[in-house]
Amino acid sequence: MILALAALAFMAWGCSSDDDDDNTPTPPEPDTPAILTPGTDERPTWPAINFDLYEQNMYVEIQLQDIFLDHASDADLLSAKIGDEIRGVAKPLAIDGTWVFPLFIAANESGGSITLSYYCERLHRIFNKTDWTHFDANTVPTGDDELHRPIFVK
Repeated sequence: MILALAALAFMAWGCSSDDDDDNTPTPPEPDTPAILTPGTDERPTWPAINFDLYEQNMYVEIQLQDIFLDHASDADLLSAKIGDEIRGVAKPLAIDGTWVFPLFIAANESGGSITLSYYCERLHRIFNKTDWTHFDANTVPTGDDELHRPIFVK
């Protein structure tokens, strides 16, 4: 009986928590910005648009999201799609420390949902902004809102 009590005491002692165990909860990691890692996307061959085939056009100057500024180059591209059709393609211009894409988008009617695709040559990646806006030939070309500075990466 003494042996059984000794064994039980030994087991209870062996299962107790050590002073080395830290039971305090680990605080959550602070939010970190998205890491832009190189990919394997090939340079897209988005077609030039024949604006004679469309009744309306929309002009917008798209400013590149700040997170891309260290990776941007004049070899980047931006496209606009309505449905499955490319309706606009632009190359960037370096203006006052940022990159601006002068983008003309063609359509035959207002209201079509536009998706943007940004190709970053240095990262070999395509970033998409689905349902960016709807086609409206009366859209103001410039501004500082999300329409003119779309967020591809949060």
